[in-house]
Amino acid sequence: MSFTIELPDILTQQVRARQIPEKEIQAIALAAVEIWLAQRETKDGNRFTESAVPFVQQLIANNRELFETLANR
Repeated sequence: MSFTIELPDILTQQVRARQIPEKEIQAIALAAVEIWLAQRETKDGNRFTESAVPFVQQLIANNRELFETLANR
């Protein structure tokens, strides 16, 4: 399965300015989907009914090396 993500112009500009390779962007997207799927569903079935903070914290924790590389660009 494959899909295309259209980034907002501001994000596209930042990615280009920092010269972030497409493979790194793909790795971030893949990690986000994997973690999102692993999250427990809330009572009404919407994963983001509550705060997205725990999701983001887990995303960063599980991909620390990738995010540190991006932060240093």
